[in-house]
Amino acid sequence: METQWGKYPLPPGLVSMPSVTLPMLGHLHALAAQLYRATPWRWFHDHHPFAIQVPPEDAPRSAIVMGNAGEVFGLSVYDTPGDLQLVFSPTLSHREIARRSTWFVLFFEEAPAVSFEDLDAIAEHGWPIAAPHAYPVFGRSTADQGLALPSRADLLWMEGALGALLTSIDQHMVLRRGVPQLADVTIPVARGDGEVPVHLQLLRFDAIFE
Repeated sequence: METQWGKYPLPPGLVSMPSVTLPMLGHLHALAAQLYRATPWRWFHDHHPFAIQVPPEDAPRSAIVMGNAGEVFGLSVYDTPGDLQLVFSPTLSHREIARRSTWFVLFFEEAPAVSFEDLDAIAEHGWPIAAPHAYPVFGRSTADQGLALPSRADLLWMEGALGALLTSIDQHMVLRRGVPQLADVTIPVARGDGEVPVHLQLLRFDAIFE
């Protein structure tokens, strides 16, 4: 999962999206920096799927923390359980998985991975960056296997999911011999459009195939 991200062309700048505000982007950058500093990949890997529901959406999305292998760090989010199932198919190539599934992603890279307009906004508004190699990149899959800008709904979802994940790690995570235990919590999260309850559930790996 982690090795495929370098194969995709990077999307244009978030600040070019007319429906997305600078305060929202600033909050997303702050949450992304907190996630990077929290290093969730120390505990979670590909076999630790999350089901995350951010109202007002009806259905949960499936998320995987990337970074346990030490290559690409971030959060990969799949629109349906079926999309996540495809990732673990033993018979499909990376190309076929990318063609047949839909997902969006937050991953961390060095500054050249970010558009000039977003870099300008980061500098002008003082949005936090956790490390020189930890600039956040947000993207959504496309039919030609590139990355495009996510929608405003994607970014709102990510804003809620990151807030819930960070709170869960800080306040609710239980480790046994260094292994995170199954969790099922609902956490109030502050977003730019107000507070929302976010339901976060750490699943058994085999549950994604049920």
